[in-house]
Amino acid sequence: MITVDSVIGNINADERLNEEYQTLSKNGLCEKIVISRMESQRVRMRKTTDKGTDVGLILPQGTVLRNGDIIHMARDKMIVIELEPENVAVLSLRSDEEDHDLFAVAVKIGHALGNLHRPIQVSGEKIYVPIQAESEIELLSKIFEPLHDHLEISKTKIVFEPEEGIRTHEHT
Repeated sequence: MITVDSVIGNINADERLNEEYQTLSKNGLCEKIVISRMESQRVRMRKTTDKGTDVGLILPQGTVLRNGDIIHMARDKMIVIELEPENVAVLSLRSDEEDHDLFAVAVKIGHALGNLHRPIQVSGEKIYVPIQAESEIELLSKIFEPLHDHLEISKTKIVFEPEEGIRTHEHT
């Protein structure tokens, strides 16, 4: 068993590590551990890679694993964390609005999502919110009914990584 006590870096954030990952991957020397977003917050766990390597993680308190984190790197092996894609609601702002309308809409969306205690991921004019069931799309549609002229709500499946630097907690 390999014991891991820290994250080495991230292949999505460090160009040098990404190049090393590409090289090792071509030679079949990369392994991955697939975890859920909820598991990414655990600091102690035991997992098996896709190639059968047993790994024990004993990470510092407060560590949150991210998609692409390298937890082991040697000349002959790299182990990378991969987050499972999950269902999310996609809130898309309609871009044909006046600036003052968009500001008010954004404040109302933030207020409602804050009351739901949900983490968010923002990309361009889209807000992603994790959901557990299809019925949550209906719930969000009801909550945001007054904003239906300014907002589209849909569902997709992505690797969800909450915005950094914003403390949230989820009610499940």
